[in-house]
Parts: sequence; structure tokens; C-alpha cells
Amino acid sequence: MTLEQQYVSLVLMLAMGIWFGASFSVYQHFVHPKKGRRWILLISDPLFWIVQAVLLFLLMLPVNEGQLRLYFFLSIALGFAFYKALLEKPFMRLFGKIVAAAVRTGRFTAKIVYQLLIYPLFFLLMLVFRLCKMTVTTLLKIVRFLLLIPLKILRGIVRLVLPDRAMIYLAKKRIWLQQKFRWWISLVTKRK
Repeated sequence: MTLEQQYVSLVLMLAMGIWFGASFSVYQHFVHPKKGRRWILLISDPLFWIVQAVLLFLLMLPVNEGQLRLYFFLSIALGFAFYKALLEKPFMRLFGKIVAAAVRTGRFTAKIVYQLLIYPLFFLLMLVFRLCKMTVTTLLKIVRFLLLIPLKILRGIVRLVLPDRAMIYLAKKRIWLQQKFRWWISLVTKRK
């Protein structure tokens, strides 16, 4: 390995140390298990470090054919310490602002979608439903009225022809039919 490759590898390892620090801070920001959910760390911690190791190896491979030296690990530790000492607070402040802006943008987008798409669609569906309900109710009242006209004429004729006892029976039958008719209409219009 030439001296230039070693310097490039050293700078790359310093940058990877800073990257490890930043990615670990972001990882800790998002993976904050509650007391009852510590088992998530059993899965997420090894996955995090495996991804970091694969990324480190993929970056080292083209630079120095994946050779590992002790000073590479020291430069990673130096980069990590540099990040923790000087860059962590400004980076996390900036990261917090970016996350807050993303959350505000998401909420704003969701509110816009609700106000411009979902609410008008819901309003139109309710309007169509109420118009259909009103139409069905009006048609049923018209049909009922049209059916009652011949019945009233027929009742007048029957009163002239039939005796009182038959009239009482027909009155009971009429009440029963009206109850059945109201029950049927209440099923259709969903009112009880």
C-alpha cells in the first residue's frame, strides 16, 4: 500500500468515525424504547452495527483493497471523538429542526388533503345520501296518499252497505294494516 493510499484511507476512516457518530446519534434519536420495549434493542442494535460495518468495508475496498491496520481503527475513534466533542450538539440541533420541518410539512399536507379531497367528498356523499332518502320518503308518501284515496271511497261505500258489526271488524283490520304499513315504511326509511 502506497503512502497516498494510506493518507486517503486515514482521511476516509476519520470521515467514517464522524459518520458513525452522526448515524449513531440519529439512531438513538429514533430508537428510544420505553421501559417495556427493551427487546427491540436486541434486534435493532446488531442490525445497526452490521450495516455500519458493511458500509465501512464497502468504502475501504476500492481505496486500499480492504486492508485493516491499527491506525485505521484509531482514526475511526478519533473521528468519533471529534464528532462527539464538537459536532454533536450543532448537528442534533439542525437534525431536530429538519425533523420538525418534515413533521410540520407532513401535517400540513395531510390537512390540505383532508380539506381539499376527503371533506368535500364526504360532504357530497352525505348530500347524495340525504337527497336519496328525501326522494324515497316523498315517493312513499305520494304512493300512500294515492293508495288511501280509493280506500276512503271504498270505506264510504262499505259503511252504507255493511252493518255495524262488520264495520268494527273492518276498523280493526284497517288499524292492523296501517301498523304493518308503518312498520314496512320504517324498515325502508330506517326510522322507528
